[in-house]
Amino acid sequence: MMETTTPDLSLGDFRDEPIVHLMQELRTPITNIKTALKLLESSAFKPSQRQKYLDLIRDECDRQNSLVCGSLRLIALERTATDAEFEAVYLSEIIPGVVSTHQPLAAEKGINLSYTVPDNLPAIYCVETWLRQMAIELLHNGIKYTPQGGEVFVCAAMEGEQIKLEFKDNGIGISTAEIPKIFDRFYRIRNLADRSHNNSAGLGLTIVRDILLRCGGSISVTSEMGIGSSFKILLPTQ
Repeated sequence: MMETTTPDLSLGDFRDEPIVHLMQELRTPITNIKTALKLLESSAFKPSQRQKYLDLIRDECDRQNSLVCGSLRLIALERTATDAEFEAVYLSEIIPGVVSTHQPLAAEKGINLSYTVPDNLPAIYCVETWLRQMAIELLHNGIKYTPQGGEVFVCAAMEGEQIKLEFKDNGIGISTAEIPKIFDRFYRIRNLADRSHNNSAGLGLTIVRDILLRCGGSISVTSEMGIGSSFKILLPTQ
């Protein structure tokens, strides 16, 4: 019988850094799913114990999906950046649509989602799809980490010569020690009591940061545990 061998490839053999990171991150959910499936083979488990591992498998599948989709968005951004065509973009033409598509998700959680974006704000010189994606990432983030009955608010206004776009919530908050790390690729907030909060890819804020770097904008974060968070973006006008 012919012997088959597996090629000895290390992650260092790949040159695309986002793909390398994705493969590294996928190892954990795959391992957790395999472990849970093995444990479910036991006939001694009570229904509540079986449900616990079924929930784990569901959460890890969601995390895998987030990892793949987030990585694809990040790779697409990095590979199209040099050919992107900048244009005059108005937040009043972007934010209402993004908020509207997130209303069902907010309503499902009992969250009050609202926005204020004046029609007379000047244009931003950027790529419309980038600004739309940035708004999607921040709004999704605010809804995800805000408990039932909470509020998420988006507002825009002039601040000096720049446009301020702010996403505010009264969610679980971010510790002071973690704020400098939240824009790092694949970083997820630690010590969350609710496991469903921690099945994200940790790429949404990385995408926001990369978009702002390309558009000449900036972002600052203020947050208090148990009180909420505010992501304030400053964007140059045309």
